[in-house]
Amino acid sequence: MLDSDVMRNSVEWRQALPQDAETWVSVTRQSADQLHFEMEEAQIERYRSEPPKKQAQRYLLWQGERPVGRLRFYVAEDEEEKTAVLDGFVLLFDAGGSVAAQVVAEAQVRAAALGVRYIKATYPAAYTASFAAANFRELRRRTVMVASTQLTMPLFPLPASLRVREITQGDVEQLGILLQRAYAGGPDNVHADPGEWRAEARAIQEGAFGPFMPECCFVVEHSLDRFHLAGAVLVHLERGVPRIRHMVVAPAFRHIGLGQYLGVRCIRRLRELDYATVLLNITLNIPAVNLYHRLGFIEAGPTYIEAERILTR
Repeated sequence: MLDSDVMRNSVEWRQALPQDAETWVSVTRQSADQLHFEMEEAQIERYRSEPPKKQAQRYLLWQGERPVGRLRFYVAEDEEEKTAVLDGFVLLFDAGGSVAAQVVAEAQVRAAALGVRYIKATYPAAYTASFAAANFRELRRRTVMVASTQLTMPLFPLPASLRVREITQGDVEQLGILLQRAYAGGPDNVHADPGEWRAEARAIQEGAFGPFMPECCFVVEHSLDRFHLAGAVLVHLERGVPRIRHMVVAPAFRHIGLGQYLGVRCIRRLRELDYATVLLNITLNIPAVNLYHRLGFIEAGPTYIEAERILTR
């Protein structure tokens, strides 16, 4: 291949600057892997209003003078061991077949230069071959599910010893324990201990993932044990649409309808607040998928892969 052909087909990472808002959003909306829950103007405004720390993570991918994709790349500060993160990776539908492979190679080079031990990546399933060829180990597969808040499912009563109430700031300690217990042994057990789950619960309440919606969030207590929650549902806004971030039930309280109760209670409250739609990200091939189907959720987006690779030193 001639050198000119190599240059024309090579992919360059360019820092996405504040003035690149329209280009970033245009690439996002043209890609085959996005759901459009908000207007283009709102996406542009959100891009421009991001804090400097998040702005520094953004890269546009260029082939010559044509933008063909975008991603975020940064070093995570909350990991036990220094970890590079590749996230938000999407390509235009007609991008060349070698683009994903070039991005994976460049990410490894950058991670090595930063002296990190791990790379974690989230990417559409369409790019699986490129990451697998670079020895990334798949951790879980996730997709977006969407439901109408016009839910007709009845709200069956719970056992009298269970008490459901709205969440409070003081529930963070117990939420950490509940999340750790609920996810233990499964693909969603992404934190090592309750302390990390407490940090995530606190971040949700503080709006780190989008405006928190406490009026739609509920916890369940048992009259014989006020120190351990039986279940909880946590909701925040994502791009103007309510998202169920977590809906969990402690193992000892499963199979009594508690998960369904929390879902119905949450969705009914969202309807009262005039939200027409609710979404969530779900790990595929877990039992909870059946519950969400009963609540009216349907798969509405592409499958995303979460994977990691250990770099040798």
